Amino acid sequence: MKSINKFWLFVAAAFAIIGIVLYIFGWLFWQQLAPSEKIILESVSGKHFFYIFSSIILLLGCLILILDGILNVYILPAKKLTAETHIINTVNPSHRINMEGSSDIIRLAEAINEGADRYENLQRNVDEMIHFARTESEKERNILAAVMSELSEGILICNSDCQIILYNKRSKQLFESGTGVKQERNAQNGLVGIGRSVFGIIEKKLLVHALDEIAAGLKEENKNVSSFITVSREDKLLRAEVVPVLNHLKLFTGFILILEDITEQLENEGRFDSLLLSFTRGVRASIAGIRSAIEVVLEYPDIKNDQLDELTRIIHQESITLGNMIDETFFNYSCRFNSMWPLVKMSAGDLIETVRKKAEEKPGVIIHYVKPDFPCWIKVDTYSMITACLFLLEELKNETGQQEFGCNIEINNKFVIINITWEGNPLKIETFRVLDKKIIRIEKEGKPLILKDIMKHHEAEAFSFVDRNDANRSCIRLLLPSTGECASENIRNLTILPESRPVYYDFDLFNQPGQVPEIDNRPLSELIYTVFDTETTGLNPAEDEIISIGAVRIVNNHLLREESFEQLVNPGRTLPFESIRFHGIEQHMLQNQPSIEQVLPRLLRFAEGTVLVAHNAAFDMRMLQVKELSAKTKFINPILDTMLLSAIVHPIHTDHNLEAIAARLGVNIIGRHTALGDAIATGELFTKLIPLLAKMGIYTLKQAREASQKTHFAKIKY
Repeated sequence: MKSINKFWLFVAAAFAIIGIVLYIFGWLFWQQLAPSEKIILESVSGKHFFYIFSSIILLLGCLILILDGILNVYILPAKKLTAETHIINTVNPSHRINMEGSSDIIRLAEAINEGADRYENLQRNVDEMIHFARTESEKERNILAAVMSELSEGILICNSDCQIILYNKRSKQLFESGTGVKQERNAQNGLVGIGRSVFGIIEKKLLVHALDEIAAGLKEENKNVSSFITVSREDKLLRAEVVPVLNHLKLFTGFILILEDITEQLENEGRFDSLLLSFTRGVRASIAGIRSAIEVVLEYPDIKNDQLDELTRIIHQESITLGNMIDETFFNYSCRFNSMWPLVKMSAGDLIETVRKKAEEKPGVIIHYVKPDFPCWIKVDTYSMITACLFLLEELKNETGQQEFGCNIEINNKFVIINITWEGNPLKIETFRVLDKKIIRIEKEGKPLILKDIMKHHEAEAFSFVDRNDANRSCIRLLLPSTGECASENIRNLTILPESRPVYYDFDLFNQPGQVPEIDNRPLSELIYTVFDTETTGLNPAEDEIISIGAVRIVNNHLLREESFEQLVNPGRTLPFESIRFHGIEQHMLQNQPSIEQVLPRLLRFAEGTVLVAHNAAFDMRMLQVKELSAKTKFINPILDTMLLSAIVHPIHTDHNLEAIAARLGVNIIGRHTALGDAIATGELFTKLIPLLAKMGIYTLKQAREASQKTHFAKIKY
């Protein structure tokens, strides 16, 4: 019940009691009067009833005005003063009290503000000293974090309950890169995230066996690591090495999983082993034929000429076969280098400039090149591409007899075009085909690469033709995919409006199937939450559609911004202009996005095993509920609403929209009216509401839900 209602209920009860007491005294007084006195009193009261009644009403009115003044000048400001002081002492030291009330209340508020200024300055000084003291350790931690994030291996650190407590970027890529059919097929797989069970991504039997093996090895002091092979979502083979973490008493407290993708390595090794076996058999057969022929010649020096010619032919034929076999093996072996070519972004002009300088040194070729004014970016393995260009220039020099070549760069649609020109005839198609399969050699120095493989790895094309503008001039053209420098089509300017969606109640937040005693009785600070928000085409769940969903996780009362979910949704309908003006999402941005039936299963998997949190949650949950049947999903998670929680901790305030709560608790909202931006802001508010709820004796999920159910907002029907 609101404070103002409690006050007037108390006043009404007091007036009723006073009335009853006066009535009793009046009745006793009446009984003591003589009959003549009763007649006189009745005559006087009847004659002057209007004045007596008016005086009583006037007296009651004055009393009510005085009481209302006391309520608004003393009682309500005192309660608001208490609530505002709690905010300063708990979640927002920068908050200051702006009061209206009696002079005493105002002076008290000023004194509290003055104390808050001193407290904040003191806290700032302490924070600065702590920050200074932690600078060196932070540097080391940042170096460690940077190293972990850039490791080629995936790293998962788990506690003794097999929950993930730390991971790096690579481990997330190994298990969460699935799309399309494979993603749907593996939809039951878990995600990588703080607080999630590692058994969601690693088969339990494999990991338990490895841990048992480590435990046995630690007892015998002969083994402290274990390895096994597992399969990622993309059906890639991963080598997992399990390393135990022991405390100072050498007791098991957790473990580290080191994950390495060995799919390509195993495939290459298999191909190489097969190639080596085939090569060995072929060489052995050819050498055996050559050896047999030579032994016959040595054993029979007087052999006839025709027989000697036959043996010589055999030796010659086997040597040719052996040479072809070596060339073919060398050609096939070059495929092993494909996996060693990381492509990096660079300017095509810088590539040609490097080739120009190197060409003057080795093949002795001069390139006349003018760097273009426009940017042209490509992705290349610099070593292999420069080597290929130098090889082409040397072959051009040998084929054409020219030593000077021109070079220019063009951009055409999605390609960067590099033209190498010279005076004379173009290379024949047959010559170019031979070059394609030729082992690259520069000044007799061979590389285990061929031009065709390099072009294929870069998704490039090369061909020769006659210049249309000059019949005496020929050209080799290289087409390389352009990386482009254009802004993404998904970047948009947002229209930020101060209004919030209307309060919505058409969903039962308090009787979700997933509310079980095991979760209900746990402290709010120990639970894992998924804070989410939706953007829609309108405010009617029965008719409007979801166009964006954003979510973020809270673990150990920390908002994990890096573990977020953000997805635009194709609503299958035209967006109203009012909707676009509100959230800034335009029609073209949704054309190639998945439908809500594809998105909801992913959101359900992201939120699995957590408590859902939203602001004005009934609206968002109703939007999800409408689509549950078509998406074949059902959200049974317990739900908390920050709007209702704010009404619990700040009953004196009437405004509980997102902006008002954020202003009270000192939270900056970035990206308002974007699903992820609102979800992050709601998450920050929720983490600040938890200690305020604890001050009111609300510690568990059940207590928070029951208190929410008693608020004014929960009782209104939509």
